[in-house]
Amino acid sequence: MKKKILFILNTYEFMSRLTNKNQSIKKNYTMFNNHDKAWTNYFYNNLKKNYYVEKDYPNFNKSLLGDKNYLTSLEEKINKFKPDLIFSSIDDINIEKIINKFKKIKKIIWISYKIDKKKILSLKKTYNFLISGNQLILKRAKEIDFSTFELLISNENVIDLNEKNYQKRNNALYFAGSLGSDFTYRLDSLLSLKKNYNLKLRVRNLVEKYRILNLLNGILLTFLPNLAKYLFKKKFLPISNELKFINEDEIFGKSMLTELKKYKFCINIHSDFDQNNNINARVFEALACGCLLFTDENKFMKNFFLGNKHVIYFKSKDDLREKVNYYLLNPKAAYKIAKNGNQLFIKKHQSKVRIKEFKKIIRSIIV
Repeated sequence: MKKKILFILNTYEFMSRLTNKNQSIKKNYTMFNNHDKAWTNYFYNNLKKNYYVEKDYPNFNKSLLGDKNYLTSLEEKINKFKPDLIFSSIDDINIEKIINKFKKIKKIIWISYKIDKKKILSLKKTYNFLISGNQLILKRAKEIDFSTFELLISNENVIDLNEKNYQKRNNALYFAGSLGSDFTYRLDSLLSLKKNYNLKLRVRNLVEKYRILNLLNGILLTFLPNLAKYLFKKKFLPISNELKFINEDEIFGKSMLTELKKYKFCINIHSDFDQNNNINARVFEALACGCLLFTDENKFMKNFFLGNKHVIYFKSKDDLREKVNYYLLNPKAAYKIAKNGNQLFIKKHQSKVRIKEFKKIIRSIIV
């Protein structure tokens, strides 16, 4: 008899723009499923041959059902589906309270964000296992005897790159991601690039350069959220960050991958927490789309991708500018490395390959 797995998946606020409150949740899920290209959703869609699977997007439901009903909906789904395993990628204390009621169900949480040992200890009270690609998270979990699995993330393959396709692409430097409090080096690097290059920016959490202004904006967002959102939309905020004038709304999934494969170059900078401990999603997305990836020097990432063969590592803002200059003037050399990166990704890191590792983890938990 096939086992049952419930996926409880995280989504960000900007993703909820795709929702349509005039449609049923089922129709919204179908639409979202077709658009969502995250590795977690790939696993959900491709485990159906071996398992019965259901999924829940709590943040998605919250926007459709309200702050209380999304929890009731989740509990009802668990009671009805009766999963053997719950896989979660969302950190929500209210959700933890719900799933903690189901003592007999095995539970595993995936974490790849900044987290301290105290929070990991709290998660251990709800989940039986922790899964991550971040070496620091795995180390902290093992120190408190939290059972762990190591798994790098991935992405669906988008293109088998050829030179004709590559050379007709846009020369702008593509960057998508967050500029929250754990991304100080990202902000400095992007501000440096803006002085000399054409940037294609899709940034979430466009912060101030100075902490005091971020604190003031935070107060404004808390007490006058509509006014704050209006000021951000009209480019009055952030006051000290000139990237606001070229930044566009963040996109994701099918939309982002379709856009990304139109650009030759992608800039990636790991968060302060991930630096030398993990490989972030943009690496796999850029290689899946056949971009030449410029990424900060990352000791952990070097175990998988070689500099000047699969990707371009940079050590500083000056080093990044020098390397961008070189590959802008040498498109054939840029294509060669982009092609190597794309082929290595297809062979070893696409979701079709990574899901085999995930299946081994599942089999070790639910026999």
